[in-house]
Amino acid sequence: MSLMGVIMLALHQRSQLDRRATRHGNHISDQQAADRCGFRVQSDAFTRVAGSKTLLINAFREHRTANASVRLIAIVPQAERALSSRCVFCCRERGEVVTVAAKRTTHPSNYFFSYGTGDFLCPMPSGCQPRYVGLVSEDGEDLSDLTLLPVLNRRAPERSPLPLNFTLCMPSLFNHYDNVLQFVQAMELYQLLGIQKAFLYKTSCSATMDTVLQYYSGKVGFLQVLPWPISSHLKPSSSWLPSTSPGDIHYYGQIPANNDCLYRNMHQSRYVLMHDPDEVIVPTGNVSFQTLMSDLEKAHGENVNFYFPNNIFRLEEKEENSKYDLPEWKHLPGTNFLLHTLRETDGAGGKLVLDPRSVLQMEVHAVQAHFNKGRTETIGSEQGLLHHVRRRKNSQPKSDLVRDEGLLKMAPALVQRVNRALSSMGLLNTPPRPGAPLMLIV
Repeated sequence: MSLMGVIMLALHQRSQLDRRATRHGNHISDQQAADRCGFRVQSDAFTRVAGSKTLLINAFREHRTANASVRLIAIVPQAERALSSRCVFCCRERGEVVTVAAKRTTHPSNYFFSYGTGDFLCPMPSGCQPRYVGLVSEDGEDLSDLTLLPVLNRRAPERSPLPLNFTLCMPSLFNHYDNVLQFVQAMELYQLLGIQKAFLYKTSCSATMDTVLQYYSGKVGFLQVLPWPISSHLKPSSSWLPSTSPGDIHYYGQIPANNDCLYRNMHQSRYVLMHDPDEVIVPTGNVSFQTLMSDLEKAHGENVNFYFPNNIFRLEEKEENSKYDLPEWKHLPGTNFLLHTLRETDGAGGKLVLDPRSVLQMEVHAVQAHFNKGRTETIGSEQGLLHHVRRRKNSQPKSDLVRDEGLLKMAPALVQRVNRALSSMGLLNTPPRPGAPLMLIV
């Protein structure tokens, strides 16, 4: 059947549903609107485009373009860079089906893997307020396998203050992640710093980590865990280069996950932090994170993103006889942030604090495309330091490492919070010590 024939069939099915709803005086739901277009609605984390190897992740209303549009975030094969595509809109409650040409953008950073990040910009037809959108290859006329994605961020952003000031995005946990102690410390550190919400993309983790995730997502409500079953669709690499770990895509799809998280929070958060659970940005001196960001805003203005260079605190160098080497934590798998105070002097890479409305595309360490004259400023260690606890990156002798105890200023409050959290999860060997109430640095 031709493309026009399939569309006419869908319209006929929709008109029959319209008549039934009219007879019963029903106001239709989003799901009913999608049904009237005659197509399935996404239920999985990834949606494969029929006749293509592209995997769609999510669709977002793009409020920043001159003309109304929807942006689809996707994982795309490099071999399809020149492939034309069409967007299929399901418009309004009537379930009208409209197709338009998509503008494809393949993001430049793929770290030499065969798959990378891409997006498809779909101009919205006049008078159409789409609840759902799909994508088809230009050559594919058969819509029988089409799956629609719900359009997120449909409401126009308001000028009033955004719901959140600081949101954290973390890429996928994979390879049965089991760094329990460091993850709990990180969650408590972020909350101490004033982070209000965190998003985590999950591929696989241990049973103990699942307990931790359920605590922070269910009981505390700080964390939102998003399924990321990329291994069911591609062979992901656990490294940043195919020569180190062969596969289809870099680090279990870290870059597309970051872009998805950025767009999820486009109109929800003033700033979005792009971190891993083994990293934290600590303001220098005694200022809070809120004060640090306010100072940076005053110095650099609006539409600015901030890059914090990497500082590697070596796992191999561990504090001896530290008062923070607590016996109640020794049974837990994972790293203790507080035992690593020696850092290398030339750490490569860094992480970002983003104004999401000034960003079109991002990769792990940089903004690849700014919007509306947005720019990125590098922040020196005199204002804030990115602490990254990981294996050594260079061959500097221990005598050349810098002792840095900046994180220890938060240690007393952190220990209390971690012990109370572990106790609530049933993972603490001994009851938490009595002390002052939980502290929040804002």
